[in-house]
Amino acid sequence: MLKSPVRLSILLASCAVATAASAAEHGARTVAVSAQQVARMEIKVAPVRSAATQAIALLPGTVVPALDARLVAAAPFAGTVVQVHVLPGQDVTKGKPLATISSRELLDTMSQVAQAQAEIQMAEATARRKRTLADKSIQSPTLADEAEAQVAKLKAVLEQHRRALTIGGIAVGEGGRYAITAPADGRVVESAIMPGDKVDAMAAAVTIDTSGELWVEVQVPSDLAMRIKPGDRIQVVDGPEGKVISIAATLDRMTRSARMLASVPSGSGLMAGQMVTVSLVQEAATGSLSVPGSAVARIKDQHGVFVRNDTGFALVPVKVAGRSLKDVTILGDVPTDAQVASSGLPELEQMLGSE
Repeated sequence: MLKSPVRLSILLASCAVATAASAAEHGARTVAVSAQQVARMEIKVAPVRSAATQAIALLPGTVVPALDARLVAAAPFAGTVVQVHVLPGQDVTKGKPLATISSRELLDTMSQVAQAQAEIQMAEATARRKRTLADKSIQSPTLADEAEAQVAKLKAVLEQHRRALTIGGIAVGEGGRYAITAPADGRVVESAIMPGDKVDAMAAAVTIDTSGELWVEVQVPSDLAMRIKPGDRIQVVDGPEGKVISIAATLDRMTRSARMLASVPSGSGLMAGQMVTVSLVQEAATGSLSVPGSAVARIKDQHGVFVRNDTGFALVPVKVAGRSLKDVTILGDVPTDAQVASSGLPELEQMLGSE
């Protein structure tokens, strides 16, 4: 009985014919490359992998604080900054003094409160007397009603002044001084005031983040904006994953792009203001494959990959569905267990053209 060398040669020849026939059937072009040539040209191969997701775009972005977690402590009364009690980066608890302000407006408001209280006492005494006279039919009830209405008016004015003293939860001290307090637990991001500064009424004084969550702001081109929806996944290059939380429904008039915001988890290692590159990730079509970015060639306006076979490589046309910094998602007649050339593509293309 004939032993393996002859049978093996016949089998390899049959496989080569079958591979060539399959390549020709799918429009592939084959280039013969020996193992010695592969080693000499330092051609590397990489496995093809099934792709469940694909990167549809790589866009620049800016890390910003989560807008719903940022609070501003304002100065409700104009005045002069006497002392600043916190620095950026410090943790604070709700009610902690942030800065002390000396304010003439505060003194005026406190004086108006005292004046309104005195006026109410006088108005209440007058209203009681007129009501007593009206009950005894000595005076018109209308005069008593007017006096009581005046009391109600003065009480409303007093309440207005009192509410002014509680804006922002300030702690009122002596001599026209008050302390701006933290509106919630958090971390100081920025202090917009320094001792000696003049501050206007309701001016922002200290900014606090109540959460470590960060967002990434991205300007999305108009041709991609309609393909993105809240919940889509993003991947910060060399950073964490996140998800889209909003995408504008209109384009900016200046940039002609849509503003997208995506959240990234706390402790991601990113910092507000940092510039990053974001990959927009979506579900890939059925049959999608992932190959290294260097494995896709563009020859005569057609994308293709060089698939390893018994005699060398077959250039198989593919469609590029997505691209990241490292990988490319493709669609085409490429076996899921194939090996593709990830380097030496110019040499293979040259050999292909010479045949």
